[in-house]
Amino acid sequence: MAVIGTFGSFTAARLAIYASQSSLNVTGNNIANINTKGYTRQRMDLVSLHSAGSARYHSGYNLDIGYGVLADSVSQLRDPFLDIRYRNENSSVGSYEARVKGLQQISSILDEVGKGEGEFGVLEAQFNDFMSQLNVLNYAAGTEEFDTTVRSSAESLVKYFNSYAKALNTVQSNQLEQIKDEVKSVNTILTQIRDLNAQIREAGIHHEKALELRDQRNVLIDDLSSYMKIDVRYSMEKIDEFSEVEKLSISLAGTGNPPIYLVNGIYGAQISMPEESPMRNPQYDPTDPRGMKYISRESDFGANPPKIVLTDNEREAYKNPDGSLMLNEAPNNPDPNTCFVPTHIAGMKYAQVDKDGTIIAYTDDPEQASMVDNAKDGSMENRLWMQVQPLVDEKGRYIRDDYGREIKDVVDLGDTTLYGSLQTMRELLTEEGEFASDTDIAFDHEASGKRGIPYYIHALNNLAQQFAAAYNKANQLDFDMVGAAYETGQVPAAPGGTVTGFVDKNGDPIKIKVPDPADPTQMIDHTIVPGDFDDATSKLTEEQKYAAMEQLRLNGTLTKDYSFYNGGVLFSSSGDENNPQGITAANITIAKSWATGEVRLLNTKVVDGKDHSTADDNITHLWNLMNEQMDYFAGTTIGDASQGDKRFFHGTFQQRLADINIILSSDHMVSNLQYEDFTSKALNLENSRQSVSGVDLNDEATSMMTFQKSYSAACQLMTTLDSMLDKLINDTMR
Repeated sequence: MAVIGTFGSFTAARLAIYASQSSLNVTGNNIANINTKGYTRQRMDLVSLHSAGSARYHSGYNLDIGYGVLADSVSQLRDPFLDIRYRNENSSVGSYEARVKGLQQISSILDEVGKGEGEFGVLEAQFNDFMSQLNVLNYAAGTEEFDTTVRSSAESLVKYFNSYAKALNTVQSNQLEQIKDEVKSVNTILTQIRDLNAQIREAGIHHEKALELRDQRNVLIDDLSSYMKIDVRYSMEKIDEFSEVEKLSISLAGTGNPPIYLVNGIYGAQISMPEESPMRNPQYDPTDPRGMKYISRESDFGANPPKIVLTDNEREAYKNPDGSLMLNEAPNNPDPNTCFVPTHIAGMKYAQVDKDGTIIAYTDDPEQASMVDNAKDGSMENRLWMQVQPLVDEKGRYIRDDYGREIKDVVDLGDTTLYGSLQTMRELLTEEGEFASDTDIAFDHEASGKRGIPYYIHALNNLAQQFAAAYNKANQLDFDMVGAAYETGQVPAAPGGTVTGFVDKNGDPIKIKVPDPADPTQMIDHTIVPGDFDDATSKLTEEQKYAAMEQLRLNGTLTKDYSFYNGGVLFSSSGDENNPQGITAANITIAKSWATGEVRLLNTKVVDGKDHSTADDNITHLWNLMNEQMDYFAGTTIGDASQGDKRFFHGTFQQRLADINIILSSDHMVSNLQYEDFTSKALNLENSRQSVSGVDLNDEATSMMTFQKSYSAACQLMTTLDSMLDKLINDTMR
């Protein structure tokens, strides 16, 4: 390289001035954006100007001297690895933040510490009051005044059940609306990222960095990572034979290869959560080869042995010479054990269910599947399944595959595909803990250990049902007493003749409605007979036996020995009737017969021919029920609970109430600790990111002084060169 020319020195000085001035501009921009959210510190990239080749009259005695400096480009100081780590932690922060907020709302309803009198909670205190009133009645059996007092206490108790259930349902409705809003927010973010990708791509084609647009995009990606765990990848997209630009893709983490894309360059997807959705097959296994229809293009028939790759996606299928898709069947597939079986259950995505929700058939056609509640207001059956809609650009055009075909597939997300605030809110709205069904567990193997709002609703229902069932049973005759308690007579029997059955005061048979054995969907009349209450001969369920007893109380005639009997149903699912069936925490109420005085708290069930007005053995039993250790079963509340026949708790009513609060408190405490832990980790990582990407006034001040000095030095160089040139031109040859 030749010695720099005389006027070339001016060029070097001019470039130095420009480089220093440009660097100062970048420093000033950094300082100006010190409080701008998401701003990434910029740096002027300086390179030494050089020239290829040698001067024409090059001499070996000449020294190689550079031509100055160039302000090459402006770049951002960012660590991609820290971005990945931060966004992974941010997913956990979003997940546990949503869980803590949800549990706080439940706690505001069920956590009773300090809300009642003294050390008791509201519902706990009312249980104690009910027991106290029973104890008073025990010393004044048969007194209508004290019976009314007990009823008033019981009425307050059931109203607390009602209010708690209503409040939980309100929380559930609010959470449902919130997750719908969250899905909208995610879709807005995905659209914005897609549009920014398009703008950045356009800038890249014109060789512009679009750094500010990248900052906006990074902020959106950080926000997205709190809703779901994502993988962010950068690649190069070929524009033409000579140029390429950067392409950003975002996919759901852990969704295989190829992954489920949310953003792919200028194409973006949307998340949907319809009110109704096709019932999914819990046994569906997308990796089972017997459910894959085609031979993939990735197969290698020339290998020894042949490499066969299967797929259920026709766009990935191998094409035969005639253009048809190569099917997964012999002889193309040398392994007959993996050949496609159209009727293979695990290969069909959807299911058909009967009115009870039992799966009766499987299908691969969503239009043939049964529709189930998915995100419907007021439904306790919501699944909250989500889908990823096809990738489209800002003009609504679909992304295309390698063959140029549009990809319009809708991708179903499973129960455990997501991780982040969306998944946590799903679980808060759907998970039932011990009340989970086999289907729930098939979709999520950990479902029985996850407790959301439905669990606490079911738990409260279970407690209300146990309480009502115990007191309704205690205030009615035992089954083996019924035959002797009511008058009987000869009543018609099918197909002919008569049978001894219970009759009303007119001698007509007393009947109840029962399902027709030939067609359980139809109800028929059944004449009540003494044998209905004998375990050896009865064909009635326990529920039907109690319904028969209520009909006898209403229409039957007591025998002389049982003329003292004034018991009956105490708690009902409606205040307008005496229906002990279908009781929940939301609808439990005082039975109409007890409220109107037709039924009283039963003093005794003992038949001894004595005056029963002052007997109190059954009152004592009613009082003792509050301290009786009972077994609790999920099947009492949820008929299809997987562990419905296995005891999940043993204790008194108040102990069960305390257990519900302990479970809630434990879940809340653990979630809060996890939230604090992940928040701390995310904060540390954000601090590490800011140490690289953030603007530091001390660093910028140092840079400012450095570039100011270099600017002054370059200007001084220019002055010096001018003086030298002036000397050379004007003072030489005088």
